[in-house]
Amino acid sequence: MSEVLLSGPLNGTHVAAARLACEEKGLIYSVQEPDLLKAGGFRLAELLTYLCERQPTLSHAGLMLFDLEAILRYVDEGFPGPILQPEAPRDRALMTQIMAVIRAHLGPSAVGVVIAQRLFVPFLGGAPDLNLVTRIVPAMQDALYAIEQLSLLSHDGERSEFLIGRDLSLADIMLLPIAGYLMATPEGKGVLGTSTRLSRWWISLSRRAAWARCKPRLG
Repeated sequence: MSEVLLSGPLNGTHVAAARLACEEKGLIYSVQEPDLLKAGGFRLAELLTYLCERQPTLSHAGLMLFDLEAILRYVDEGFPGPILQPEAPRDRALMTQIMAVIRAHLGPSAVGVVIAQRLFVPFLGGAPDLNLVTRIVPAMQDALYAIEQLSLLSHDGERSEFLIGRDLSLADIMLLPIAGYLMATPEGKGVLGTSTRLSRWWISLSRRAAWARCKPRLG
């Protein structure tokens, strides 16, 4: 079997999620990182877009994929190992809905503004715009609340360590890199800390061996 090759910024949440899926499936894979951050001639806004929005690329057996969710489903469905999508239609639908909230709402607010200004801008040598952060926090809070409520629909009060059902799913994998960065910001830590459901989830998921091996680190 040919090796899976991932390409993209290691500090980006999308690439971290793709790596997590490979790790949880037990795949042999390698990562190539474009040297954009070390190259000259790029403006801060371009580098921020690269870190916040750049999707990973997956190459395997002549196939190339350029979208995180397509990559996550291919890794889960195309290889042996733990199943990362619920079998029950209700839970699979809730997982898909959480992933949609992350893509459409949490990503733009949490990654595109809070993480970008609090973490990426200083990492790139710029001065953060904290007014942008303050204005976007309610939108980020709304997105995390929606994720929390969808998770509670799955568990019906059960104190599970996962977002959906009793096992790790693609929704957990997609959210974990974003939560990891948010916990390094006062705004993200505060919002996540107000949710018993998501706080319990973070404590459990952040202890996973796969997360320790591939979580993004700035610096």
